[in-house]
Amino acid sequence: MNNGRAEKTRSRLLDVEESDFSLIITLLLCAIFLVFISDILHADDSPKAYDLQQAIAVALENNRLRTISQQSLEIAEEQYQQARSAYWPNLSLNASFQRRDESVNFEYPAQRFDLMPGMLPPVNIPPQEIDILGRDTSLYSLEMTYPLYTGGKRSSLIEQARLGVDIATHEVRRTNLQVVQDVKRYFYAAHYTQQLRDLAEEITISFEVLRDITQAFFEGGSNSVNKLDLLQSQLAYSLAAATHAEVASKHESALAALAFAMGLGWQEKIHLKDSDYTLSLPSDALDTLVDQALQFNPQVQQLSLAVEAYEAKIDEAMSDRYPMIGLVASVDGFNNNLDGGLDTEANQDSWTLGIGMQLKLFNGGHTRHRVSAVRVGHSQKEEQRLLLSESIAAQVKHLFIQTHAAQRQIEITQQAVNTAQENRDLSSRAYQTGAVKTEKVIEANLMDALVRANHYRSKHDQALHLAEITYLLGKEVVE
Repeated sequence: MNNGRAEKTRSRLLDVEESDFSLIITLLLCAIFLVFISDILHADDSPKAYDLQQAIAVALENNRLRTISQQSLEIAEEQYQQARSAYWPNLSLNASFQRRDESVNFEYPAQRFDLMPGMLPPVNIPPQEIDILGRDTSLYSLEMTYPLYTGGKRSSLIEQARLGVDIATHEVRRTNLQVVQDVKRYFYAAHYTQQLRDLAEEITISFEVLRDITQAFFEGGSNSVNKLDLLQSQLAYSLAAATHAEVASKHESALAALAFAMGLGWQEKIHLKDSDYTLSLPSDALDTLVDQALQFNPQVQQLSLAVEAYEAKIDEAMSDRYPMIGLVASVDGFNNNLDGGLDTEANQDSWTLGIGMQLKLFNGGHTRHRVSAVRVGHSQKEEQRLLLSESIAAQVKHLFIQTHAAQRQIEITQQAVNTAQENRDLSSRAYQTGAVKTEKVIEANLMDALVRANHYRSKHDQALHLAEITYLLGKEVVE
């Protein structure tokens, strides 16, 4: 009997499972579909996290400044090839077809011949019009010119174009360094404001708890707090909340600037990965840093190349004092619809070959003044190079000093952070027992926030100074 009931129960369960199986599968598929659609809809809304190296890699790939500088390099390379074309002869093909309103002719004057004077009368030949060209004429010519000697102008122009390519190459490096520098500056600013935002949020929560505890003590009739304590706690919370809102907005602005430096769209949202930076420089590295900056800085190298370019400009200007000699050759063709006249076999096809020379004998002192102006420009570029080298050395020294000052501040404020945190914790516990007044707790929290904010600022300043040193060195770049 028990076995029969068990079989009936088992059959009912099977019927229920079979009837609900399709419904369960349908609901499960719908749930999976909804989750999938939700992921698709919200995938683009979730901000992507970047650390510093990832942000730099994205910027070097997307930033439009790199595209512009690369195009400038391509232009310089094409101009160099354009200058090198002077080593090749110039060939030009000219062809034309002409139709005149009338044929070209000339009038042969009248003639009188005395064949046998006294015996025969003279023979008079009237004037005659003789056609020399028909109305339709076709012409073609293949001309070649090749400079044999230019007084150094050709080689100087090519040298200037080659130096232009080198200058553009260093400009690409300079742009890459600038992109990296911008990303670092905005990344450190975003990291610094993020730390301040979190600190402001923590202080706001602490003051909110302090306000609630003070209000509870005041409403409970505690003798340790009064109305002034309650107002002070409320005011401290309001100021902390306002500071938190302000710092949070600055953090969002820093993230937006970082996204722009990375070449991302204005609507794309990003945030930073949890990262910290601990950087330092040896105390005796100043001489090495200055030497590296003067050797690798792209601006210094560009001015050095500009000095060389002015030397080539001097050669170009002085070339006007020498003759220019060139080879000239041509093959000409002529065809006319008149059978005769100038359309003869000798005139139909011809060639010429010659050597030409041009020498400027007098131009009012133009060449002399041009050479003088270029020489002054050469001296000016050399002075600019020396001034830039001294300026970069002074900047590296200044940043080196600031970096070590920031390192010292980090060490000092780190000790102060530990002391301020302990003071805050002790003040909070003492307040709950009525051992200290409200203003002491507020002061302890504010001092803790101030010390930690100074600690964060010192770390930010040190990282920023090191990034600026790297930019001046011209060493850190992904080609």
